[in-house]
Amino acid sequence: MRQILSLGFCLLFSCSILGQESVRVSTDRSKNLSEVFNGTIQSESPGGIVLKATDGKTTTFSPLDILMVQYKHESLARLDFQMVYDRQLQAQTATSAKDQADRLKQAEIAATKLLDEAGRPAIVRYARFKLAQIRSDMARAAGKDSEILSTWKQTALEVKGGWEELPALKALAEIQESQGSADVLTTYETMSKLTGLPPVLAQRVGYLLAAQLLRKGKPADALARLKALPSSPETTLMVACANLGPAGKGVADLRQAMANATDGHLIAIACNHLGETLLADKNSDDAFWEFVRVEAQFPGDPAELARALFQLGTLYDTVAKDPKRATECLERLKSREFSSSPFQKKALQLKAPAA
Repeated sequence: MRQILSLGFCLLFSCSILGQESVRVSTDRSKNLSEVFNGTIQSESPGGIVLKATDGKTTTFSPLDILMVQYKHESLARLDFQMVYDRQLQAQTATSAKDQADRLKQAEIAATKLLDEAGRPAIVRYARFKLAQIRSDMARAAGKDSEILSTWKQTALEVKGGWEELPALKALAEIQESQGSADVLTTYETMSKLTGLPPVLAQRVGYLLAAQLLRKGKPADALARLKALPSSPETTLMVACANLGPAGKGVADLRQAMANATDGHLIAIACNHLGETLLADKNSDDAFWEFVRVEAQFPGDPAELARALFQLGTLYDTVAKDPKRATECLERLKSREFSSSPFQKKALQLKAPAA
């Protein structure tokens, strides 16, 4: 009798879940951790998805944290949405090029099914966004980076107005940066002008734009942008980056700002910025330790880690007198983990230090 009641409860629970929508969000990207939230989607916008749970609680999920959405649809099951996500995840962890290609093809077929049967604008946008992710990975594996750029340019237009717009623009900016395109600043400007972003998210976009301006050698423009943002430890951190100068100017202030900040990605950006500034100032010994910090503390940030590994591919040899470790950094940079990084291409052109 107890088993029958237990089975009945499980079936009732399953049916209640199946009748809902869900959003899977990243909770810790460095450890690939995520969580699923069930309920009813109330609205979507560039600011994210608003989900109402069964207890009546409403939550807004950041578009940059959303990994998967399972929509309620008369001809699409939750499993159809899950299939796309699962195959993408399997492709990321594939141990061979063939296995990766097979998983990406399966993901493409599953996402195409979503698009073909979508009907609703929200699901059309979602399917197109997923197809862009999948086809970008396929093009990257085939060494066709030009296709990635055109894919995200088109997708950013197709998903306009949905939660996918911000991550699509971010993906476009990243490929533009990797290809050295001057349009990357324009894309970040577009991101900063999106309406409906929650204050915290708008502030984060402002930081990313400021970082791009710094890397383009425009600290005054970065400062002007940062002055418009609310005061916070992260704002202080980015202002300290912009105030950094030759002959050690602003180094102490930046290190103090790093100690007070909590955003790992921005701290990694600051470490690399400081390291590169110190290198330009002929202070390779101190620069070395900034890049080591990124390697040790921020392994889950592939963009900033790649930047640091590229420098360590030389500095482990010239500063630490460890050519073997320098070679390991360059070899790691050549792995699939960094296939979208401009520093992988630079690493391929470097000659490994003599052991």
